[in-house]
Amino acid sequence: MKKYIIMGAILLAALLLLPPAFMKIFGSAFPAKSVEELSVTLGETGEVITVTAEEYVTGCLFAQIDVTYGQEALKAQAVAAYTYALRLLDGGNQLSDSTALCQPFFTPEKAREYYGDSYDKYLPKVQEAAAYGASHALCYENKPIYSVYHSVSAGVTARPEYIWGISLPYLAQVDCPADRTYLHFETKNEISPEDMRIKLLAHDGTLEMPLDYSLWFDRVEKDENGYVISARVGDKKLSGGDLWRLLGLRSTCFDISWNGMAFTVTAQGYGHCAGMSQYTANVMAGNGCTAEEILAYFYPGAVLKTV
Repeated sequence: MKKYIIMGAILLAALLLLPPAFMKIFGSAFPAKSVEELSVTLGETGEVITVTAEEYVTGCLFAQIDVTYGQEALKAQAVAAYTYALRLLDGGNQLSDSTALCQPFFTPEKAREYYGDSYDKYLPKVQEAAAYGASHALCYENKPIYSVYHSVSAGVTARPEYIWGISLPYLAQVDCPADRTYLHFETKNEISPEDMRIKLLAHDGTLEMPLDYSLWFDRVEKDENGYVISARVGDKKLSGGDLWRLLGLRSTCFDISWNGMAFTVTAQGYGHCAGMSQYTANVMAGNGCTAEEILAYFYPGAVLKTV
């Protein structure tokens, strides 16, 4: 159960990232370089702690991925997390443990509280992966990339333009057939019309919704893999990424239908589904792939550099 909670944290991290922050990150341009010490703001107390790059990545791994995964998958995640942090810092953003502003991070105390006796068991392998991640960065045209990641794709990774409205050359769609074997690959949940109205109006208070609930979501456009590109919501057109964020959906590959009592949401995958699928990364590691091969698969065109 804990592994699914961790995966949920990953979803929330991307879910709440605001477009202006994304643009600020994407627009940065700088040669890759390491950062020996990092300042991280803790949301619960507001305290700012200073940690080494390796300590930071260790905390990221405990918060972001199932630490029982193969070592090469953990190393790949460590690189993605550290590269993401470098991208944030150059954009003038501060690091924190807030899933709304940064990426998931656990202090040693929080990780020990969360994992209990398993913390000491997995700490050595996590630290080993973190040491590798804190000395490497993924770069495109000599700039750290926007190294997004997610738990499980819908069988193929998603295009970032559907989610954030920006095309990134190193985030091409890649096949992840193993993701379809994930235990909770497809999920269904219901949203009451009252809750749905609140969520939609919080996004845009000028939306005018039909009296007929079955007409609230119309003209849904999807790509060939089932990811929602756009949909007509009331009198407005919203992107699939907008709907995923504002409704708090499990994935960007989804269907919404009215069953006469509530809206039924069926989703495949877990997360925004762009970039690296952690589940497939683990399968690749189990098949003998190295972290370098995993990263090259999910971020084609990006170069892994020692920093």
